[in-house]
Amino acid sequence: MISLPIQHIPVPMFLLNKDNEIIEFTPSVTKNFPPVQNFLDLVDEDSQEKVKRALQGKEEVQIEVNMRTFSNPVALFDFYFKPEAYHSLHAVFCYPIHEHMTSVQSTLQQFRSMLMQDSSQVSQDFSVRETDVETAKKMQLVDLQRHFREMKTNVLTIQDLLSIIRSDVIEAGKGEYIELVSTHLFDIQDLINQELDCLRQKNKVH
Repeated sequence: MISLPIQHIPVPMFLLNKDNEIIEFTPSVTKNFPPVQNFLDLVDEDSQEKVKRALQGKEEVQIEVNMRTFSNPVALFDFYFKPEAYHSLHAVFCYPIHEHMTSVQSTLQQFRSMLMQDSSQVSQDFSVRETDVETAKKMQLVDLQRHFREMKTNVLTIQDLLSIIRSDVIEAGKGEYIELVSTHLFDIQDLINQELDCLRQKNKVH
């Protein structure tokens, strides 16, 4: 059973009924796939039969399938099927092969770069109309703390998602990807905590 709210899952995931109709999906689906009512309409003809067999089964399944996307008429995806994973609905996760790790690592690198910046650089976009300098500094610190807390929540969400798919990825022989991403996430979480501690100390000074 998936416990995360669907809007917090940062990867393409479809929730299907027993007729393979799409009931709900995560926000990233709209960035990758054209709108359809039935999930099978996204599956290329060459992959139709094995996807149908997977969706009719009662076991978790991981296979590679060709799917229709916005950017490419047909692209190869890792397909993870979890029956009745979300209440009575089936869950299907779709990861672009050769692209999903690059995308995740790029996102993690962006997090790392932001965290390594000096606090004054991170707060450049924060504008205030207060004329009192000390008040403005305090407001900047509060905004920075909010920003890093949001980033920490995003990291925790990704970690929760990884725990859901860990066994499937390991069984697929790609366990090293999970370990690589997990290591980066722990490093980023440590950096966020360090930055939050630093900001809390600055708040005490001010």
